Amino acid sequence: MPPKRIILTLASIGMAFAVSGCLGNGGGGGGGGGGPDFDTALDEATSRAPTIDMPTSLQGNYQGQFRVAVNGGAADLVDFDIDPQDLEILGDLDIDVDWTEGQTANPFSGTASNIVANQTGTTNAFEIEGELAVDASLPATISQLNTPAQTIGGFDVPATDTGAFLFHMTGELAYEEQRGDVTMQMGGNFFGPGGNAMVGTAGGGINNVDNPSQQIFDAGIGGTFYLIQQ
Repeated sequence: MPPKRIILTLASIGMAFAVSGCLGNGGGGGGGGGGPDFDTALDEATSRAPTIDMPTSLQGNYQGQFRVAVNGGAADLVDFDIDPQDLEILGDLDIDVDWTEGQTANPFSGTASNIVANQTGTTNAFEIEGELAVDASLPATISQLNTPAQTIGGFDVPATDTGAFLFHMTGELAYEEQRGDVTMQMGGNFFGPGGNAMVGTAGGGINNVDNPSQQIFDAGIGGTFYLIQQ
């Protein structure tokens, strides 16, 4: 893989986070665009526990972050002396939800911005230009699952209504002269009362815009994300 294509994997990390030492992200905890510490915010969201009173209609704005690792692609970045698999990408999420049970239209809209790529274990970071947006042409769903009340081992267990979701984000990101097409699938479960948080996994990949190939992705990415209702 030529250096130009290798560099692109850093830009194509459609979900990477970083920016040279100037951002002050110490590799791992910080978020894109100066957001809260990722691990702390993720723990806060998951501590709300899975939703058990998922409504049949949900409207609101959710904000949070994603963090993904580069789990495929080039062996190293010659020009930067960085192994792509030592990079993690972070970005800020701003997602609107407009859903009523039974609808077929995509219930999600919104963007991922302030994207940076951090070299794990260091203060090295690289600013990624561009944004991702919810792609209305790809699958997106919200579902509610009702578990009726029951008696288990002599104990009465109340009915629960849990919630799950899936949506996709796409867009072109760039680092200097290199450009990458990013596709990211976001899926998980609702947390907190009334589904006031979402936590899940993000996965997908990046394709080099200027040096296309027949591969599905030039580099793969995978990680986690959280969203909190505002």
